[in-house]
Amino acid sequence: MARNNHRDSASESESNTNEPSRRTTGSSSSTTGKTSQKAKNQLALQQQQQYLARHINSNGPQDRPKLQPLDFSTYSDEALLKYAERYGFSEFNRIDSLNSDILNSEIGKKTFSKRSKKRQQHGGDVTSGRVTKVEIANHVKNHFNGLPAKENDIITGFLYKVKHQDKEFKLTFQ
Repeated sequence: MARNNHRDSASESESNTNEPSRRTTGSSSSTTGKTSQKAKNQLALQQQQQYLARHINSNGPQDRPKLQPLDFSTYSDEALLKYAERYGFSEFNRIDSLNSDILNSEIGKKTFSKRSKKRQQHGGDVTSGRVTKVEIANHVKNHFNGLPAKENDIITGFLYKVKHQDKEFKLTFQ
């Protein structure tokens, strides 16, 4: 009896080759079983293909779009300011923020902090010390493109990283 249960659970190709007599006795139930199994297989195949089409070139459902390395306008304010600080751009001390946008609006001009800033500058242009993100991104891009590249250092650094990308750094004390 256990052997028949095993044969019932076999795939279609195995059950057809192993038991031709059984197919003739219950042909109406086996054909409906085969068609429903075919439909299930086709549905599973379609779902698998849709899943692969979505995630074949990604790292899974939590995948993030790739950043373009030379598109500095997509970088965060902090990254741009760190670059500017690293290379000594003294004219970029602060990027416009949401608070500055609010303060520069009509409603913001009536607030206490806006009036106190105007008093401190003695009637000068309020936005004179501010730099927009687009301006600093363009300046960083021009500076980055103008830097000389040492090809030998770049190639050897790349080869070293590729060679040791899966190895962990371990210190052994003796």
